Amino acid sequence: MPSWLFRSQCAACAVPATSLCDPCARTLVENGPACPRCAEPSPGELICRRCAITPLPLARILAPWQFGGQLAVAIRRLKFAHRAHIARDLAPLWSPLVAAAAAEPGALVVPVPLHWRRRFRRGYDHAWLLAVHACRSAELAGPSAVLRRTRPAPPQSTLTAAERRANLEGAFAVRDPRALAGRPVVLVDDVVTTGATLAAAARALLDAGAATVIGVAIARATSVPG
Repeated sequence: MPSWLFRSQCAACAVPATSLCDPCARTLVENGPACPRCAEPSPGELICRRCAITPLPLARILAPWQFGGQLAVAIRRLKFAHRAHIARDLAPLWSPLVAAAAAEPGALVVPVPLHWRRRFRRGYDHAWLLAVHACRSAELAGPSAVLRRTRPAPPQSTLTAAERRANLEGAFAVRDPRALAGRPVVLVDDVVTTGATLAAAARALLDAGAATVIGVAIARATSVPG
């Protein structure tokens, strides 16, 4: 087979590169000082008002980058343009954070799953692929499929914050609680906005016996009102 079929491409603009090309990489913005609970940008890393009043059921959420620029283009290509290889190309941008979150003995890396109908339409589960390649890059054991989606729901991106919470009520279940058995869980997804998806998945994991849940996403988007 010709070697050009296997050359690395920029995850955003597809020019020959590893992960992101230099111009695209220059659009990356670190998340910076953020709420230690939900990773929302916060001066001085103070706990944000929402987490002070109604904290999410996660020990914390971590995200290295802000959602925007060419990183947003790459994530959209992965999710909506059938570019499954981008999960591998993005791994270096966040695998060190996944490794740090999973440093506790016995930790499981668990992707936030798609419902099987959406996975069938897309052809793959993007969060599963992101987790597989992040674990491989960080030399961790592969992710666990202990979590499943129990029902389809409208995309979170179309909803207000309150609608996002209601949309995911009871949307996740654990396949085998014995696989958790007091173990810490690193729950991974592509982007965190309000934290509603991670929170709903974390509740299912904690109810089934997980010791703690840490959320990790590649990027942190601006929270939506409501």
